[in-house]
Amino acid sequence: MSTSEPAGQPTASARDDPSLTLLTSLALVRLRNGLPLWMSLAPPLVIAALLVIAVFVGAEHDQEAVWDRWFGLTLYLWAILAPMLAGLYAVGSHQADEGVKRVMYSYAFPRRRLLFADILALTALWVSSALLLAALVALAALANGTPTDAGPAVAGALLPVLAALPTLVLCVIAAEAWGLAGATCVGVAGMLFGALTGDKPYWWVFPPAWPTRAVIPIAETGGLTGYYADGDPMLSLSVLPVIAIAALTLSGVLLAAGAWYVDRQEV
Repeated sequence: MSTSEPAGQPTASARDDPSLTLLTSLALVRLRNGLPLWMSLAPPLVIAALLVIAVFVGAEHDQEAVWDRWFGLTLYLWAILAPMLAGLYAVGSHQADEGVKRVMYSYAFPRRRLLFADILALTALWVSSALLLAALVALAALANGTPTDAGPAVAGALLPVLAALPTLVLCVIAAEAWGLAGATCVGVAGMLFGALTGDKPYWWVFPPAWPTRAVIPIAETGGLTGYYADGDPMLSLSVLPVIAIAALTLSGVLLAAGAWYVDRQEV
């Protein structure tokens, strides 16, 4: 009679080779509570509420002009906050994963897979948050009688997330290397300097400024006092593909560096 394989052997093999899909789904389960969930819900709701209050409650006259101004400011504010949101997402992920990773690192699969899963899960949450903001602003545009602004609302919500993807990757790696302080410092510094340099000619040298630069042609504003005349180069949409390609390329480079780091990191 032949001896059958031990019952636990297939399970052990599976534990040593979990798929990226499985790890991403587990990361999403860990992130469904706490800071990442709040960061996905609170900013879109607060920003959209400010838009609604300013236009439908605070505007005593010339509601159309008030809408045009606050519509642009809403998207601009979302873009400015993107680096800080990336840092807070990384902080929440680090808090949720710290105990789990001590266990998962003991299995015989590349640690980089956990890093990739965390970033994919955080990106999914952030995209969901951007879609929530886009839906709320689009509904406000319909209520205001300007349905043509629904398309720019979607673009203005999603493009800063894509442009901030390198900052998210950097914040996650900083959390791996230096803990919560590393991710927080990168996110806050990115927000401050990104807001200052997003409308400058040298915006391209500072990746956290990319979300702000990406939203300017859509929002047609440079902040509280920044107005652009028709035909101004800052309003050219040709910069958007450049930012998208640069963000994806830099994210790939940072992911490769992060994978090299976590695979050699001591627990």
